[in-house]
Amino acid sequence: MQRFATFARTCVVAAATLCGTAAGLISEAFAQSDFPARRVTFVVPFTPGGAGDLIARAMATRLSAIWGQPVVVENRPGAGGNTSSRSVAQAAPDGYTILIGSTSSHAINPSLYGARMPYDVQRDFAAIVMVANSPHILMTNPSVPAKNLAELIAYARANPGKLNFSSGGNGTSTHLAGELLNSMAGLRIQHIPYRGAPEAVAGVVAGDTQMMFENLSGALAQIRVGRLKGIAITSLSPSPKAPDLPTVAQQLPGFETGVWFGIFAPSATPAPLVKRLNQDLSALIASAELREQFDRLGMDPMGGSPAEATAFIASELAKWGKVVASSGATID
Repeated sequence: MQRFATFARTCVVAAATLCGTAAGLISEAFAQSDFPARRVTFVVPFTPGGAGDLIARAMATRLSAIWGQPVVVENRPGAGGNTSSRSVAQAAPDGYTILIGSTSSHAINPSLYGARMPYDVQRDFAAIVMVANSPHILMTNPSVPAKNLAELIAYARANPGKLNFSSGGNGTSTHLAGELLNSMAGLRIQHIPYRGAPEAVAGVVAGDTQMMFENLSGALAQIRVGRLKGIAITSLSPSPKAPDLPTVAQQLPGFETGVWFGIFAPSATPAPLVKRLNQDLSALIASAELREQFDRLGMDPMGGSPAEATAFIASELAKWGKVVASSGATID
């Protein structure tokens, strides 16, 4: 009799567990089918007005219309994107807080910050989709006596200490592009960090610095009016957006840099919800409206599955880790 009673209790506990699990699955499935039922926060690690911010706002506006719920952009700059990224990594994994991450926050910072990095890109985030990317353009002050990259490298070698390059800040993709040039060309051009890209560009225009790598759209605006001189583009093949510029890779094979943006959620976000977010965001990325926005910003749409985004991030972490190690770049 005692054995029967024990068996009966075991059955009751098992049944209750199964019912609880089933109820949880049903509740989760309902929550995902009903998503979103309230406001969604789109966290942006950049100050307003930059490419990442403008892309996030364009996507938020269209998502609000699609979902029938407000999608609010919150700018949380600081520590090269680490501040906002950490806040999203620690948010509830329910799809209501998502992040637009970048080359800096999800590929460069882990190597630059090392043990001080406040999150693990691969452990703490679920990659949803890659949004868009853009190469850099290497440009100089008109006073620099070089018409192409070969002449610029020769001048830098013959005149040590006469050139420096500006960037939008330590750890940015424009900083690491300059360090990659130093590494691959055997140069020692000094890095001068600024508080942001506009200030860095102004520094080159004023002649306080002699050169910099800048995102395509920002660079072309300066080159077209003659304030700065375009030297080369950092995509592996020539860009139809800048057909007159040769690639850096023609002089330094394999040289490729740029900036990209992707969408991320906390790592524990359920797979069905990740899939739903990927589908909705992918449709936006493929839309004519967003593609026009990308074109205005000098960017190319990316897209793809969560698995493809995860693999891309892994390859970028490895690539920029090598650049940081070989260049000795630091955030100090």
